[in-house]
Amino acid sequence: MILFMSLVASLLIAPPAAYASSSSGPINWSTTVTISNTRNPAWGRMLPWNKHGENLITYTEYPSSGPFVIKVATVDKTAEHYDIISSIPSPAGYVQEQSQMAQLPDGTILMATRSRTTDLNWFGLPVFKSTDGGHTWVLLSQLDTNPNSAGRFNRGLWEPFLYVLPNGCVAGFYSSEKHADDNPSYNQVVSERVSCDGGTTWGPEIFAAAQPGAARPGMPVMARMANGQYILVFELCGTDNCNAHYKTSSDGVTWSNDLGTKVPDQYNGPYVTVLPGGRVVLTSAGSNQISISDDNGATWYKNDQPAWYTGCCTWPAIYQVDNNKQEIGVIVGLNGALTMRLGRVK
Repeated sequence: MILFMSLVASLLIAPPAAYASSSSGPINWSTTVTISNTRNPAWGRMLPWNKHGENLITYTEYPSSGPFVIKVATVDKTAEHYDIISSIPSPAGYVQEQSQMAQLPDGTILMATRSRTTDLNWFGLPVFKSTDGGHTWVLLSQLDTNPNSAGRFNRGLWEPFLYVLPNGCVAGFYSSEKHADDNPSYNQVVSERVSCDGGTTWGPEIFAAAQPGAARPGMPVMARMANGQYILVFELCGTDNCNAHYKTSSDGVTWSNDLGTKVPDQYNGPYVTVLPGGRVVLTSAGSNQISISDDNGATWYKNDQPAWYTGCCTWPAIYQVDNNKQEIGVIVGLNGALTMRLGRVK
């Protein structure tokens, strides 16, 4: 049994009116919780899910030998029970990892992962579906595929992220190298596809962040801010040392034709969330700092204390874990364990 902090209901489909006035003061860190230290777990991602008083977490186990395995576990709202409820091992001949979940209005849970054949002749982004709270999963679709990678590791599809829009459609973001053979050539782009049938089919590819040449925008994450705008964060490698950038959109699917704006002090694999008071908080794998914006991304400042005192790369994710107490958690894979640091807004 491992103690853990329960999560609040998802804010993904809440309208801007659900936000109160912005909180002030720094985030003060307190408890550190070990979620798992079995078989080198990493890439922890969470989904608040309160239908039966439980919340979900997913991560990948990276054993020294054998296939990578995606795990799903429940955490009850008393914070006293952590139970693995399902496992999705990599199929024979494939490497499958990096799971992330989103919940549809009818309670169905979607999980996106990245996958590739061991010979690198195929890359895909499988989307699984669960209708029983994450206990069982069926393969539903592919967010995208690249069957023309021809044994090249640099023609991959990476880091999927699902977001449920207010109309119930699902926005699926990912990093894509499949356009490197196009004319003009794109080293890597942040791509987006939208599904309005529960993840069964996906619409045409949208370039959410792209520039021909050496630029490598990637590792996208999106959240909705208090002003109704959507903020998309990503790293920009190739031309800007993997510094974190952000863009905004009025609908989460229409994006300007540029690479956005740099967020100071953040680099490698950024992750963003919006607190109930409207404060935008962002962390990243390279800095482990927390950057805060109280004006919907117009300006940023560092929190007084970093989330972790460690180097790259922990691949963090940051979540609101208590509406009333303004408590947040940053989850990382560090030294063979999946760990979460809890903090509270003063």
